[in-house]
Amino acid sequence: MEILAIPAGPFLVNTLLVWDKESKCAAIVDPGDKKSIEEIEDIVSRKDLNVKYIINTHEHPDHIAANAWAKLKFPKAELIMHEEAAKHLNFWVESEIGELAGAEYSPSPDETLKDGDELKLGSFNFKIIHSPGHSPGSIVLFSPKANVTIVGDLIFKGSIGRYDLPMSNRHELKRSVVKVLNQLNPDTLIIPGHGPRTTVKEEINTNPFIREFIG
Repeated sequence: MEILAIPAGPFLVNTLLVWDKESKCAAIVDPGDKKSIEEIEDIVSRKDLNVKYIINTHEHPDHIAANAWAKLKFPKAELIMHEEAAKHLNFWVESEIGELAGAEYSPSPDETLKDGDELKLGSFNFKIIHSPGHSPGSIVLFSPKANVTIVGDLIFKGSIGRYDLPMSNRHELKRSVVKVLNQLNPDTLIIPGHGPRTTVKEEINTNPFIREFIG
């Protein structure tokens, strides 16, 4: 599995291009702005990839800002997200945060996900872990074969997602962090929605919020 992260938009969302080198099946995660999608379009063309999915880790405007543009560029790709994210998909677009993110109204998803679902990308499967707390529709995508987890804004290197926003909740966030970490091994690579990559072991050992959560 190959994963390319492109920091996108004013909030530097990690817009991801994920692909299986053998089958050339690909997914875009969290379209952050038009520029990142156009960069991905060029890579897809050069590598002859087939974009099957456009995935939102959650419904906040910086992570859905260019959903419409991604669907325009890759019309055969399915737009997918958790069913709770779909309920609040465009809630933030006209807010101050939405305007700062440059978010455009997103089309409705082609498919919704729930906890425990699996998403096949070539020879890899992503297990869907519902992880509310930062937002109601937050999900984690975990590939056991690749030993990689895409966590959105649940966990960052040295920090965790905000829980002071509308529809966020600290208790739920704590429960989600523990739930996710209990399913991963220490060497699992964590790719957050903002900032650098890390590992489960590093965050358990050094992240003060996670150390508090797990006791």
